[in-house]
Amino acid sequence: MLLALALSVSPPALAGVAALDPASEARLAAGDVILIDRASAREGAVSVEGIADVKASGDALWHALLDFPARLAGNSSVKSFEFYKPSTPTEQWGAWMASHFGVNIVYHNHYILDRAHGILTHELDLTQPNDLEWSKGVYTFAPSPNNPAWLRLSYAVDTDFGAAIPGFIKSWLCGQGVRDYMAELVHRAEGGT
Repeated sequence: MLLALALSVSPPALAGVAALDPASEARLAAGDVILIDRASAREGAVSVEGIADVKASGDALWHALLDFPARLAGNSSVKSFEFYKPSTPTEQWGAWMASHFGVNIVYHNHYILDRAHGILTHELDLTQPNDLEWSKGVYTFAPSPNNPAWLRLSYAVDTDFGAAIPGFIKSWLCGQGVRDYMAELVHRAEGGT
């Protein structure tokens, strides 16, 4: 019963999302994804925030966020995913292999779930072999200013790709790659296949 109550609690307003101008709000209401370049927490790393309005329930969005294998069908760059440790109600560990422009990238993420507050965090598991130097991402969602029946999803990701990954791959991953990923995530949350 307590778990059901915790899942039904509306997440708080997004503290980290800056107020957007009317044109950006109109784009979000129309189903677009907004990208905002951010200053990275680490020298040499790249940080970006994707923002989207999702016309779905919190449960549907959580399902889309945590259905990691579904990302393979919706993103041609993602080649494989597997859980490499047993999941708990608040933690999951997943190994990813992505490939773009002929460059393969393997990385292991540790996910921390805070369902009551609408927050999913991932950090690179440095105990595993990775082609990234460092990475952290935070998904946050709360009711949208455009429509309280919708959710405003923010995904802020900060990544140090290291020297092994070419600059044009980094630019794609932190630009069009994030935009495409967010659009596909929203599509799945809203009931798309």
